[in-house]
Amino acid sequence: MPNVTISVSDELKAEMDKFPEVSWSEICRNAITKYIEERKRPTPNFELEIRRSGLIESPNAWETGYPTLSVTLKLYNKMASEITVDRILCIARFTESEHVFTLGSTAYLHRKLINPNSSGMMEVLFPIFKERLESLSEVFTSTFTCTVNCVVYVEGFREPYVQDLEMKIPIDNWKDLVKASSTSREGR
Repeated sequence: MPNVTISVSDELKAEMDKFPEVSWSEICRNAITKYIEERKRPTPNFELEIRRSGLIESPNAWETGYPTLSVTLKLYNKMASEITVDRILCIARFTESEHVFTLGSTAYLHRKLINPNSSGMMEVLFPIFKERLESLSEVFTSTFTCTVNCVVYVEGFREPYVQDLEMKIPIDNWKDLVKASSTSREGR
């Protein structure tokens, strides 16, 4: 059986010496085996959820300059090794009864390291352009559904992780956004 040498800090070696009964070689073999098995999967083992979402009016949407749907995603890494999220591509769709309206697409392009068995937060912003807001301003008469399709690319995995997330858009928030947007356009 080949030998592999690993280096540890003096502090870690002192802690290891407190457990003379432990086979550290076995611990390392198991950790390496588990890491390799996790990396053989085509996609990482994690899940997404929406932590916060909201409609932001134009004057407050400093990043886009337009009324914006803001969605904060929580990505929970269920693996025993850290992962690096390379990018997230998202498409938002509004659903009213039987009708589906594509709001638009956006991307989170900042690399994000997420430790094992922990989570990271990422915000994606969907600007709602004037023409789109005008065309949808009278479509919704009650609270409606927004589905965000997320495609997450993670370093070291062949395929992206894909998940749809749903949230409700309260009709009062929507009407306030439409009203604020039309008021700000009138003032120009």
